Amino acid sequence: MIVEITDTTGGKSASNTRPLPARVTELLDQQTNGRPEWIRSPKQGVEFYSGFSRSKLYALAGTGAIRSVSIRQPMQQKGTRLFHLQSILDFIAKCEQQGTVKA
Repeated sequence: MIVEITDTTGGKSASNTRPLPARVTELLDQQTNGRPEWIRSPKQGVEFYSGFSRSKLYALAGTGAIRSVSIRQPMQQKGTRLFHLQSILDFIAKCEQQGTVKA
């Protein structure tokens, strides 16, 4: 994959094309329709792709309605909780098909 970088901060526009590192290309290929596979809960407000709040994401993950994983080192008390975006979107679609909102 090749990315074009354009700098227009000065009076003159400069263009530079270079290949992306293999790891970046691999991560971009894992995205579905420009969406990430895993997301973090929002600090405030609602999550961008689903519109769910932080508490709603944790509640759904707690009941097993959506996939979630906690990333942390052994013996570490705090970690990072990630939510599987496709499972959230599937949950919304299932609620739409049933004609009810369960949450």
